[in-house]
Amino acid sequence: MRRDLILSAVLVTLLLIPFSSALYIDVPDYDAGIASAGVNNAINGRYGDVIFATDSGISVYAADGTWSSVNSRHPGETAYGMLAPLNIMVTAIALDVRGNLWIGYPNGLQIGEGRGYQAIQDQQFLKNRNINDIVRWGDGMWVATGKAGLHRYQDGAWTWYKPLGDEGLACYRVVSMAVDAASDALVIGSEDDGVQVVRNRTGEARFERVTYRDEPLAGISEVRVDPFGGVYLFNKTSVLRYTPDGGVTPVLGAGDLCAFPVTINDIAPTPGGMLLIASDNGIYGWNASGVALHATSGDGLRSKMVKRLFVDAAGRCWFVVPGNVGYIPLTTGAATLDLSGVPTPEGHEVTVEISAEIPTPPGTPGEPVGVLEGAWTSLMKWLGAVGARVSGEAGV
Repeated sequence: MRRDLILSAVLVTLLLIPFSSALYIDVPDYDAGIASAGVNNAINGRYGDVIFATDSGISVYAADGTWSSVNSRHPGETAYGMLAPLNIMVTAIALDVRGNLWIGYPNGLQIGEGRGYQAIQDQQFLKNRNINDIVRWGDGMWVATGKAGLHRYQDGAWTWYKPLGDEGLACYRVVSMAVDAASDALVIGSEDDGVQVVRNRTGEARFERVTYRDEPLAGISEVRVDPFGGVYLFNKTSVLRYTPDGGVTPVLGAGDLCAFPVTINDIAPTPGGMLLIASDNGIYGWNASGVALHATSGDGLRSKMVKRLFVDAAGRCWFVVPGNVGYIPLTTGAATLDLSGVPTPEGHEVTVEISAEIPTPPGTPGEPVGVLEGAWTSLMKWLGAVGARVSGEAGV
C-alpha cells in the first residue's frame, strides 16, 4: 500500500513538470543585440522595454523584441531623449517619479530632463563621482557613491549623508538599495558594515541597524525587493528575508541548494512565489518545499556560471552568463518556469529540457526496495517517451 502511494505521488508530481522550453539567447552585438554581457544593472522601462546598464553602454530591449544601444563612443537618440553618455561603463540606472532616466557612471551622474540630460560631476552635489547604485523612493532619488555614503535628491535639493555622520549611516560604501513597498522603508546594504533601514522618507532621515538574534548582520551586502512585501538579503552563502515590522528570518543556505559547495551570485523573486537563485552551478528555483527547479549549462544556459538574474514586468527571467544574455519565460501567476515554449526572434530559439530535482524514491521498511526501483525505472522510461512525444508534437 505504501509503495503504491509513493509511486502515485511521484507520478502526479512528475506529470506536473513540463518537458521543454524556448530560451532566448543573445550573443552581444552592439549593432543588433545587447552591447555587452557585462551587465551591471537592469530595470523595467516606461514603454514595455527593459533597460540594461553594461560595461559597454546602455542597451534597451524594446517591447517588439528589438535592441538598441548607446554609449560614449556612439551617442544617439533614444526613447528617453538624446543621450551622449559620460563613460562607456554604465554602473547604475533608475527612473524617477516623472519617468526621467538617471544614469550612473564611474565618473558622474546624468539626469534626463525632457529631450536632453543634465550632467552632475561637481563635488558640491556628489562627494564621490563613482556611482554604485540609484533607487527611487517616493518622489525622491537616492544615490550611493563610492565610499562616500549616500546622497538624496528631493524637491530640487541635494542632501549628503556622510559615513558615520549624525544621521546614523554606519558604513562608507553602500552597494545595494531596495524599497519595501509594504512598509515604505528604504533598506540599504553595505560592503563591510551590514544592513540598515530608513523608515521615514520625508524630513530628516535616520538610519537604523538591521539585526538578527540581537547582532548586526555582518557580511550581508545585497538587497532585493520581495514582491509580496519585505526584502531579501543575501551574500555568497545565505539568503534571508527582512520586514521592518517582523525582523529577519532565514530563507536558505547554499548547502540547501546542493550537497556540494555552491556560490550564490544573485537572486530574483518571481510574481508566482518562487525564488530564483543564480549560482556557479546554474539557476535554482526555491519554494516552500525546497529546491523545485535546477537549470544549468546542459539545459541551454550556455554556462553553469550564472552571474545575474532579473525578472521583468513581462514575466521574463533574464539571466547573464559569461559571454551571453538571455531569458526564460515565466508562467503568469504560477510558481514555475513556463516550459511550454514561446515565440522568440528568428535565429535565437534554443529548445531545452529543464526538470525539477527529483530524489530517488526511498524504500519503506518491510518492503522490497528492488520492486520500487523497478517501478521507478519503468516510470522514468514511460515519462521519457511521453516527453519525446510532446516535443515531437510541438515541432521541436
